[in-house]
Amino acid sequence: MGEEPEWVIKPMQNTIFGFDTLASLIGVGFIVGLEVSMYMFGGSLIAWFGLIPLIKYFGAGLAKPLFPSTELISNMDAWDIWSKYIRYVGAGAVAAGGFISLARSLPTLFKSFKTAIGGLGEKGGSSKRTELDVSMTWVIGGAVLVFLLSWFLPMINAGFVGALMVVVFSFFFAVVSARMVGIIGASNNPVSGMTIATLLFATSVLRAVGVVGDKGMLVAITIGGIVCVAIAVAGGSAQSMKTGYIIGGTPKYMQIGMYIGLVAAAAFAGMVVLMLNNTYGIGSKEVAAPQATLMSMAVKGVMTGQLPWALVFIGAVFGVFCGLAKLPILPVALGIYLPIHLNAAILVGGIIRVLVESKFRKDEERSKLQVEKGILLASGIVAGDALMGIVVAIFAALSVNIAVGAKVLGGIVDKPLTATVAFFLFGYWIYRYTIKKDKA
Repeated sequence: MGEEPEWVIKPMQNTIFGFDTLASLIGVGFIVGLEVSMYMFGGSLIAWFGLIPLIKYFGAGLAKPLFPSTELISNMDAWDIWSKYIRYVGAGAVAAGGFISLARSLPTLFKSFKTAIGGLGEKGGSSKRTELDVSMTWVIGGAVLVFLLSWFLPMINAGFVGALMVVVFSFFFAVVSARMVGIIGASNNPVSGMTIATLLFATSVLRAVGVVGDKGMLVAITIGGIVCVAIAVAGGSAQSMKTGYIIGGTPKYMQIGMYIGLVAAAAFAGMVVLMLNNTYGIGSKEVAAPQATLMSMAVKGVMTGQLPWALVFIGAVFGVFCGLAKLPILPVALGIYLPIHLNAAILVGGIIRVLVESKFRKDEERSKLQVEKGILLASGIVAGDALMGIVVAIFAALSVNIAVGAKVLGGIVDKPLTATVAFFLFGYWIYRYTIKKDKA
């Protein structure tokens, strides 16, 4: 309750409004700005002040549970309705946003793939330092290694068909991702759309070849996870290589550094995920893992056919509407899918950024400098909050109680008002620090 103060709005069928009073969320809001944070908050308003009261109003008189819930709507609170119904609507909106984004990118996608394939036949051997690359032998060897590990490694065990899909989809979408990020920018990389497309296709193929049930779903999720990582890494690598080109870096050494960094990051990220799962449980309220939940819902829907498709299609309609209205689909869709607490906190960060910009509206150069200072601060806050979350998880895994504030101040720290006041005081500090001019 301390980090998530919330209030029940009785006139609105007991729906809920609240904040996730996390420092990182203010940082995210400052980085993405007011416009994106307002789109996300608008999606949450649709869900929590539109759909949830509507479901509660019409469903309270039902004598039987309404699929997919096994409990009467009259006995459900806002969180239950969000969990059993709204998440599927949000998933449909996110999926629609991903596919629409992918469809809009098709011309660039095919052009990028054609260009990359044409470049494979070119011979290297450039003597210029800024044009040296890692040998293609290493790239092909890495692809073969991934194929063999996906096929034979017991914890993956994707089989020949699954391993082949891993390599094919990773190659195709990684090329597209790298090209699009290199030309347009990282913000236009349709990772979600390509990942969802991979999941749906891979699950359908596995079901067709008889790999079904829990094993089939696990293999499909594994394939989608590997391809998703390949897409994200390709985009990030392209962004880094673009920066390296501008400053005159050597591609070969940058690529070697990326290989080393990826191996190290994969090992430590895996350990952190396992620790979080053992301590809290992935998918729990403490570690909600919305992207993983969305992937799970998509795979289960195709594999079992028991997805509440009506709710998914309703969400898709929201996504199509946003596309027709020329609104950014994914921010609105994520607003529907995620709890309002999270998006309300992100909106606070966006408002702080606007206040900083308005402070120096007559001095555009100063405004840019102060906003850049705020973005740097916000990035550090996000990273620091994430690291402290891992530290807290380590103590929780060791069953060490570090709640010093709770021991000293009793129940005061658990009060919603306490967390809310501390949250806004922290936001005010960010504002004051950002507008302060640094000494020369």
